[in-house]
Amino acid sequence: MRTIGIFILSLTGLISESKLMAQQPNIVLIMADDLGWRDLSCMGSKYYETPAIDNLASEGLLFTDAYAAAPVCLPTRAAMMTGKTPARLHMTAVFDRDRGEMPLVPPHWNNTLPHQEYTMAERLQDLGYVTAIMGKWHLGVEEQFWPEHHGFDVNVGGWKSGRPDSYFSPYKNPRLTDGPEGEYLTDRLADEAVQFIQKYSDQPFFLYLPFYNPHAPLEAPQESIDKFDGKQPDRGQDNPSYAAMIAHLDAAVEKVLQTLEALGLTENTIVVFTSDNGGVLTLWDLEITDNSPLRGEKFLLYEGGIRVPMIVKWPGVTPVGEKTRQLATTQDFLPTLLSAIDQPVFDANLDGIDLMPVWRNGDQGLISRKLAWHYPHYMPRQKMKPSSAVRIGHHKLIHWHEDHRLELYDLSVDLEEKNNLAREKPDLAAQLYDELESWRLEVDAQMPKPNP
Repeated sequence: MRTIGIFILSLTGLISESKLMAQQPNIVLIMADDLGWRDLSCMGSKYYETPAIDNLASEGLLFTDAYAAAPVCLPTRAAMMTGKTPARLHMTAVFDRDRGEMPLVPPHWNNTLPHQEYTMAERLQDLGYVTAIMGKWHLGVEEQFWPEHHGFDVNVGGWKSGRPDSYFSPYKNPRLTDGPEGEYLTDRLADEAVQFIQKYSDQPFFLYLPFYNPHAPLEAPQESIDKFDGKQPDRGQDNPSYAAMIAHLDAAVEKVLQTLEALGLTENTIVVFTSDNGGVLTLWDLEITDNSPLRGEKFLLYEGGIRVPMIVKWPGVTPVGEKTRQLATTQDFLPTLLSAIDQPVFDANLDGIDLMPVWRNGDQGLISRKLAWHYPHYMPRQKMKPSSAVRIGHHKLIHWHEDHRLELYDLSVDLEEKNNLAREKPDLAAQLYDELESWRLEVDAQMPKPNP
């Protein structure tokens, strides 16, 4: 009888665990590539058309002061997967330009996500989630470091490359079979995502959708480009090819959201939308987008290079149609999403914070914090030189490593970063510099060295 009792208790436990997992929210994490802060209609663009993402914002919580972990893609994606700042991971760049020809020599950084890092996908996989990536990975050159070796059950399109060879089939991607001639990559990834959701709709799933759009090459179906040809520009936003790429990104998001709705999964699904860094202003002699009122672009630590759109929707949890000024960044996703499913992490080496108080209450749950960035590399075309930055409250300090020049801005009145207050407020500049230096020491940030 005792044996039967133990069996019944065990069976009851398994049933309870199964029921609990069935109630766990699904997670859909969408990351655009090189999408600027003002590249959405809901963020102020009058040229680009993003009705699906705008609707997501109207039904969820929009972050006005959200940031990428870095001004380039690889470090940001590593930060999202690990919850750690790129400086701690020593994954701070995509490539170095003119290495050895500049006054400083950049450090030897890491371009591969180590296996000892416990990724978001691995954590969720261990908690019973089915995990999938559809799109860009870019966190390891060798195959043994691709998504399936970092916690993803399904990998469609994720490999070493940071950009597609072509947005049209054939894709020349070892993790994506070619489609019919003329098939568009973003549309295909959306279809793959739909099939995944349909297949695993009866169990918790984590769907990571790092679309390649609107990263170069600027390619889209001609009929989509024609729609924007001749449309009234909005400041420097006037590239019809780029607009068409954003439109296809929006349509892909819509297809995924409609599938969740059709399967009755919307109420139990967390949807997050963001970008990996700021927009690209020019590419060779081609004008791409305009980040104004933000200064700068991708590769720079000015706001145009690191401030990004961020939207979170979780029906019944996140406020509806509200905006928050909470300082948020890429590495916050791991601790916040795990907290959302009642699996909080207590790891002193994590740099992200749990933003669930803000996800639940908007500005009523604001959390004071320090944000910092470290990019000890050169990018001559953007006039980027090794630098670090810190933001506390509405003040932001940039430290240029070559000459130790400081730039101090009050973002509450100077979003364009035009008025350098470093000389006017030397004490405040010194205070923020001390905070930055303390952070760099804490995370063991690699510093550039004088060129011998």
